[in-house]
Amino acid sequence: MAQTTELQQGLNEVVMNKVHRMIDGKAVGVRATMERLVNEGKIAQDYIAPIGVNLKMNDHSPVITFSGEDSLQMNMPDGKFSIHDNAIGQLADRMGIPSRYLRGLASGEPWAKHLAATLLNEHSGWTQRSRVLVRTVGRQVRGVLSDSYRRLNSVEILTAFVQEAAEQGAVISDAYMNDTKIWAETILPTPITVPTAKNGDVIIFAGARFSTSDYGDGAVDMRAFLLNGACLNGMVRESVMKQVHLGSKLPDNLQLSQQTYELDTKTTVSAVRDLTKGLFSKDNLMQKAYEIQGASEIEVDFEHELKRLTRDGGLLKQEGKEVEKILMRNDPEDGVQGGATLWKLTQAITAHARELTPERSRELHEISGQLLNRVKVNA
Repeated sequence: MAQTTELQQGLNEVVMNKVHRMIDGKAVGVRATMERLVNEGKIAQDYIAPIGVNLKMNDHSPVITFSGEDSLQMNMPDGKFSIHDNAIGQLADRMGIPSRYLRGLASGEPWAKHLAATLLNEHSGWTQRSRVLVRTVGRQVRGVLSDSYRRLNSVEILTAFVQEAAEQGAVISDAYMNDTKIWAETILPTPITVPTAKNGDVIIFAGARFSTSDYGDGAVDMRAFLLNGACLNGMVRESVMKQVHLGSKLPDNLQLSQQTYELDTKTTVSAVRDLTKGLFSKDNLMQKAYEIQGASEIEVDFEHELKRLTRDGGLLKQEGKEVEKILMRNDPEDGVQGGATLWKLTQAITAHARELTPERSRELHEISGQLLNRVKVNA
């Protein structure tokens, strides 16, 4: 028994060193992410603008027009702005144009960009006028949103998440920001060893993931985050906070909504702090350990499961093939060992996620975590 304990302690130490090296390696990227969020916030600007025309008055002269030169551009009273792919998709939805088609044109040859602008101008000339919130960073439109979109201070909300996680003893393990969304993962630095029926001992670092978008690319979201210490596979569980950015209509003068902006942010900060504390609670950590054990007791047919996941579970066909290869290798370094169980499948998916872009990697963390919904845990 003493020898077993010594072996376990030695394994935990190896895993902890591995995870700490990972955290140290991510530190520069984490700082850069936080700096980008702050810096882009300084040059972000909101506009309430009319899209479309007044059909009732038979006025087909839109206030906002589009041009396709070096890039697809939005012509507003304040000048010309380039349009991010995210905003192009939102414009397409608003104008009744197939989103994928318009995005393809906007990123294509000069003639395609010109056609994209022509399509938007034609559609806006026959679309009933509506007010929208146009969110810009510098001279680029990042989002074209509802005029009921709840404006929130993401810097304050993310800071509250990180501070509360730190108060629970957690550290930031990773963070990433692209043009339209930000993610941050935190973990407790001490591992939890979860003995399983068919997949050996699983060493987990438990924590929480926060994500949000200021540009309509996802709601304020918080999830339990699990990091497999042996292979550094990440996984998230179901959302505990999916806050829709909709409220009352914004006034034409956005300065008048400043108090609402501050109150909405304060309310969200309070909710984030409470939920973060809950995600690090002893009861929640025990719940996740039981879920892992339950997933190890559920035997599955990998071929059948991968076909289902690539058909309607969000996994791409090529990703399914790569996950299958990982399962066949059966390498503990990938977090896969032991019997053909639901837990093993989740780890093969997250092992492949390590090879993907930061955005797609996190999407696979969610796909993997959804599989644990099959586990029934008696609280």
